[in-house]
Amino acid sequence: MATYTFTGKVMPERANVNISVLSLTFQAKDAGFSGETIISIACSQVSIKLDTPDTGVDLPTMKNYLGQIVRNLVDSYGYISGRGYDIEITSVVDPNGQQTVFGVGIRELEESEDERPLSFRELFQVMLKSPHLRHALGDLREAIRSPSDTGFYCYRAVECLRQHFREAKDSNKNQSWKRLRQNLRIDRSWIKPLENCSKEQRHGSSPYMSGENRIRLMKHAWKVIDRFCVYINRNSQPLSDSEFDVLK
Repeated sequence: MATYTFTGKVMPERANVNISVLSLTFQAKDAGFSGETIISIACSQVSIKLDTPDTGVDLPTMKNYLGQIVRNLVDSYGYISGRGYDIEITSVVDPNGQQTVFGVGIRELEESEDERPLSFRELFQVMLKSPHLRHALGDLREAIRSPSDTGFYCYRAVECLRQHFREAKDSNKNQSWKRLRQNLRIDRSWIKPLENCSKEQRHGSSPYMSGENRIRLMKHAWKVIDRFCVYINRNSQPLSDSEFDVLK
């Protein structure tokens, strides 16, 4: 039996949340591990002790799964008390006594930073021009911060951009989707995985999403945002086929 100790905090940090020690036995079949946890929150500081017989499970998977359990616990407390909280798991000590401090980003996205088409200052100016982009960037933030809802937030970010292409004469939303795809040179097949993975979450279900699939969805969403940023920066001119291959 291997023991991991995760630590974190309830936010905002000025909150003073105290929840008595709770024990939980679980089997996370999709995530590939099971075990027993002891969870306690004192002065908004979160402690999770995990005993598991399973080996080879990566730490981010454990962190995301246990973080969701704690988030559900704090959501219950917030519902009863009429308050809004969030949680963050910040570090873990593994069975060998080695500490790992979790970052706030996604490694694969951090490594693609040079692929962003605009500088930070350019993006800020573009953002001021588009309320739809502002909402979309907020959804990307939540896609990173809420692993179990990544599919929902990635697709909603793209849906926010679709609103830019709506026209008063439209009889249905398919027309604005078509304009988005044409102006940004994106095939429907590029967006379809985002739509498919969001459907169950949009209707209240919480299907398991592997880390690999989560990264794939975020990369798809980020590429759509990339192109929209260029489009707005060029005063809403359609992207040219000489510069941009069709994403598919």
